[in-house]
Amino acid sequence: MKSHRIFRPNRKTAQERAREQALREKLQKEKPSLENLIADGTCDPDAVVTMGMYFDVQGALQALKGERERSGLTIADVAERSGLDRAVVSRLENGKQDNPTVATLMRYAAAIGKRFVWSYENLTPKVANGNGKVGRRRAKSRT
Repeated sequence: MKSHRIFRPNRKTAQERAREQALREKLQKEKPSLENLIADGTCDPDAVVTMGMYFDVQGALQALKGERERSGLTIADVAERSGLDRAVVSRLENGKQDNPTVATLMRYAAAIGKRFVWSYENLTPKVANGNGKVGRRRAKSRT
């Protein structure tokens, strides 16, 4: 079966692309801290994904990938069952999708016969010391 590439048009205006490019150049030049970006309004604190959060999601995705492989499913199988694009499934498994939506994660898990069980735990005292910094959350994986 031959696969077909799906090309989606870039819907950003020239002005939006220019603004993003200028912001990228500014960030590369100044290399501000996260606190500075939040303070000057460049960054929405609710949109911040820390490395700890990123690694938690990636750990869960690697566990799901392992379950997919153990069950003999291919990326194409998961894409068909979940309704996700094959490229999206591949990017999820390879850590190229920085901040997938909860719906995307749940669709992937359901496609391999699993579901996410959400939990939380207290932040370590070093991080949760009231200094306003975003701390690390841990996700538990159950099969």
